[in-house]
Amino acid sequence: IEQATDRGLLLAPQIQRGPTGFPLWPPGAKRPSRVFPGGVVAASASEVAWTPRCATSCRVTVLHLATGRDTVVRLPAGSSATDGAFSPDGDYLALQVSFGSGGDGGALAMQLQVASTATGHLTVVPGTWVSSDALVGFGWPGGGDRLVAELSFLTKVQVAAWRPGAARLAVVAIRRNQEPATLIVG
Repeated sequence: IEQATDRGLLLAPQIQRGPTGFPLWPPGAKRPSRVFPGGVVAASASEVAWTPRCATSCRVTVLHLATGRDTVVRLPAGSSATDGAFSPDGDYLALQVSFGSGGDGGALAMQLQVASTATGHLTVVPGTWVSSDALVGFGWPGGGDRLVAELSFLTKVQVAAWRPGAARLAVVAIRRNQEPATLIVG
């Protein structure tokens, strides 16, 4: 089970054998109501975002489960979405957008971008252009409207927070043995 939604369980393939999808299985149904091709990058109780296989131009499609409406997010040329997280109110989808091939064991360059789930408009989160191995995780904690990311570098660990529409990130460096209550960002 990848995620429970308002319309059933989103199931991940247990073993990847060739092109498969992620089925959405309603309770009591004999078969899935929908299969999402490619890879699911984010899911919530009311929305599913997936990216079909792509070549030169990639996109992410957001399905609003209650209405059945799709919103398409067009990614920059030469990029792909590798992970995502919906905001608690479902208005935004934060995406880890990767650039480059990462061949020869090299890390991909990536940045966080946030899409409006209503329009598909994509906004770059300022100051998040890093190698993909530096991004530890990201999400919308505590039901709030701030996207928070943890970045780990050789000499430091940082937590960054950004609210859609803000001109810059709020960033704090984490010190060894720091009390969690002293960590207030932005």
